[in-house]
Amino acid sequence: MLLFVDSCAPVVSRCLELFVRHTGLVRPLGEGGRIKLAADFAQMELALSPLYKQLSDLGRPYRVLRSFRPLLFQTVEDISLCPALGDVIPYSLVLLSLFARGPTELPSPHQSANWSVSRFSQWLDMHTSEHERLELMSGALQKYQQTVRHKGETNFHAVYPVMINLLERGIKHIAAPS
Repeated sequence: MLLFVDSCAPVVSRCLELFVRHTGLVRPLGEGGRIKLAADFAQMELALSPLYKQLSDLGRPYRVLRSFRPLLFQTVEDISLCPALGDVIPYSLVLLSLFARGPTELPSPHQSANWSVSRFSQWLDMHTSEHERLELMSGALQKYQQTVRHKGETNFHAVYPVMINLLERGIKHIAAPS
């Protein structure tokens, strides 16, 4: 039985990783959607527990799942103050989720690159470096900035400056010696 449980750990970890990743891609995300996603977080834990009894023993994938769920109901400003940012929840994951709070003119990174969600997910699998992921987020944010300026507008959506701040903090975080 122990061998079975041990062999399930990578599968369960991967399920958690992909689940959290794809919750960050849901947009638009209103209050009703947040409530449904929060329930999905609980259901995911429940569904995976027969495969791996102590999900907390999985380490980082489980900590990310548990830390990310409360962010669904926090304001953008509160999310930017989350103590789990960087050490538990990657900045790129939080940024990805914040695109859902922006206007349609603020494209998600995969939309900015004209990729399908599937291709984007594959790209994330192949580019595990937080630096590369933040560069992709930066490109989508730059595209939004250009779109706003091209329209002759001077005001950005309220989520944009918070995202720029998080991007800068994320870059500093990965540059800082561990």
